[in-house]
Amino acid sequence: MSSAQAVSRVKRILGEKTVGHMGTLDPMAEGVLVIGVGKSARLFDYISGRKKTYIAKFKFGYTTDTLDALGEVTQTTTDIPSVDAVLHAMQSLVGEIDQIPPQYSAKHVDGKRAYALARDGKNVELKPVRVTIYDVELICQPRMDEMVFSITCSAGTYIRAICRDVGKMCGSLATLTYLQRTRSGCFDVKDSVKLDELERIKEKALIPPQNALDLPIYEVDDKLYDDMIHGRKLKCDLTRDSLIYCNGTFFGIGNAVDGILKIKTYLRDD
Repeated sequence: MSSAQAVSRVKRILGEKTVGHMGTLDPMAEGVLVIGVGKSARLFDYISGRKKTYIAKFKFGYTTDTLDALGEVTQTTTDIPSVDAVLHAMQSLVGEIDQIPPQYSAKHVDGKRAYALARDGKNVELKPVRVTIYDVELICQPRMDEMVFSITCSAGTYIRAICRDVGKMCGSLATLTYLQRTRSGCFDVKDSVKLDELERIKEKALIPPQNALDLPIYEVDDKLYDDMIHGRKLKCDLTRDSLIYCNGTFFGIGNAVDGILKIKTYLRDD
């Protein structure tokens, strides 16, 4: 299913109107999809940009229009690269690189999604995007023409594009045939809840938003709790976004604006 379909199902299961995911998964992919429920749906900017880790299978010898197993085959080759050649190519991508997104992607081109233009048969020219590949590791080689990697990268990185580029660098063609996101920020697949399980445990699957935010804690004097509740101006010397607490209550993410405490993202459970 698509990420949007997963969100719709969570809405139905939990009976919540406000639900949003923190970084889409390709329709072919499985694994970690971070979903914010209620006020936590406001945390997209804080969570979606974190490191991601994937398990990806590359199959050499052909490519498709979508660069994955769901697409139509567009080219084939009998040139299958050696393990050493592929590893050399993968290692050369570690670090900051300029990556051209797949034509079948959610990138906007002249106000339209690139995949919509590609489906209409239009040639889509996408600009390179600066991304970071932090680590790559060969997990196994199931067949002579297949290799499975663990890849840790920045948000916005297309694993399909890595597969495409590695194939080209090795004088071959490659297609992504399996993809699992095993980690997104602090969220690990081993701690994830499957949708069928969510049907059973419902709200017990939810965690407090502050548990997902790697930010310093700022404690407002307990005597100012009434001022916090009513949104009165309070002097503050914060220099970065912080988790704001007062009298044991979590209010949200705040910072100082002209010396006054400003709650940028209000998350208090009313």
